[in-house]
Amino acid sequence: MLRFIGAVGAAFVLAFGGVSWAVRGFPLPGASTWSGPIETVSNLAGGSQTVAVVAPLSATVDMQFGDARSKEKFERKAWLAEHTSQSDKNPKLDALRMDALQAATAYKLSPCDKTQKQNLVDAVSAYTRAYVAKLDCKRNFLGAKICTEKSREEAAASVGTPLDQRVREALHEAFDEKGVTKADFPADIREDVPMFAGPGLWSDESSVCRIRQAQRDRR
Repeated sequence: MLRFIGAVGAAFVLAFGGVSWAVRGFPLPGASTWSGPIETVSNLAGGSQTVAVVAPLSATVDMQFGDARSKEKFERKAWLAEHTSQSDKNPKLDALRMDALQAATAYKLSPCDKTQKQNLVDAVSAYTRAYVAKLDCKRNFLGAKICTEKSREEAAASVGTPLDQRVREALHEAFDEKGVTKADFPADIREDVPMFAGPGLWSDESSVCRIRQAQRDRR
């Protein structure tokens, strides 16, 4: 009977050892490939056996990618990029840009106010003159403007910053309210102003602001 029990115990130890070896990836003698936890257990023969403990792997994947937080962060960066006020850091041009931006915003809020209109005309005139000076074109004997390719590129760059884009958008909205015409601007820059004023001054210009014209139409 004791011999039978011993044989059963030995068979169990061999079977348990085989399973443990398989779990550890069938390592060769003298090599250790298991880096996880181990545990010592007793067998039926009265001895002990060291085996690897199979446990769930710890989470190592960063779940921030694609989740709500990363999406919100991406959208915020996109918004800041679109609405940035970056410029070329030219103090004189920045002052003209901000004057034009503020005048356009004020005129849009009060398009029938004479003071706001004059402020808009003055700010756009100064802004346009800075562009014309950078363009530095000469007129030929026929009165046509002759500009070099280099001066055109430099002039375009001077009004091509993100802040200039904001200025242009604000001016378009302001001139859409009507009340300002090309005749309100000095003759020497009159033909250059529309490129900044937008559709509101390209055609169908009116010296009467949109609100006042609408009131007249209702009478």
